[in-house]
Amino acid sequence: MEITSLDPLGRPFLKWAGGKRALLPEIVPRIPEFSGRYIEPFLGAGAVMLALPTDIPKIANDFNSELISIYTSIRDFHEDLLRELKRHKNTSEHFYKVREWDRLPGYENRTSIQKAARFIYMNKTCFNGLYRVNSKGQFNVPYGSPKNPEIFNAEHLRRVSEILNGIDLQGRKSSPKVKFSSGDFRNATSKAKRNDFIYLDPPYDPLTPTSAFVSYQKEGFGRADQLALRDEVVRLTEIGASVLLSNSDTPFIRKIFRESKLFKIESIQVRRAIGASAASRGKVGEVLITNY
Repeated sequence: MEITSLDPLGRPFLKWAGGKRALLPEIVPRIPEFSGRYIEPFLGAGAVMLALPTDIPKIANDFNSELISIYTSIRDFHEDLLRELKRHKNTSEHFYKVREWDRLPGYENRTSIQKAARFIYMNKTCFNGLYRVNSKGQFNVPYGSPKNPEIFNAEHLRRVSEILNGIDLQGRKSSPKVKFSSGDFRNATSKAKRNDFIYLDPPYDPLTPTSAFVSYQKEGFGRADQLALRDEVVRLTEIGASVLLSNSDTPFIRKIFRESKLFKIESIQVRRAIGASAASRGKVGEVLITNY
């Protein structure tokens, strides 16, 4: 399958550090023709998945189970989610009350819709749209004092629901609903077959020893994980799947992918849109690595 157009309403509904919306002009032209499924093991804000035509069958995974619950809530219960989102207010008092939910008894008894709405609300009102958890897995980003945040856009979320259900812009069912899973990236890559296309956007190797951002998941994603991912890409190559991977342009990443001599490595410059300070939101070097 050749990608000839992108869904104009298929854009992320979350702010996300490392999100790929601005990078679509670099990524999409590099996607090869493929006859199988699109697989994304590190989903995040889903910029690539949401933009692709709905007639491509898709599998998506992320380590963050609450994030995946948002996608399944939008796919299966988007009107219930919209009603729940309307309950949230852009005030400091309300923000910290809602942020406290996962520190109090009974959080596990809240519905998936309540948790999904909480996640979206905090994402749009917290400091710089960051997602960060402490060692207990509790969201710990402070209130960002946004003046007029768009906590949700009903039309946009309805279109996202259609995309996740395989419905095209003409309202036709063009593919099965997106299949979701949560956990290790191999939850998704283990399903790959010959002629599938896999896009990998893992937590990035840090550019400097002090720039590591390991709080997206409390277990972190270190260099042993990067090596395990490289080994999985080698396996995917051997079974005949096409792979495109994004990562930081660091000597370590270049070294581990050059070792196998199976990959093409291209350098690009990317402007960060989210960061703790203005200085951290400039242009940085990244690599796009392919096995084709």
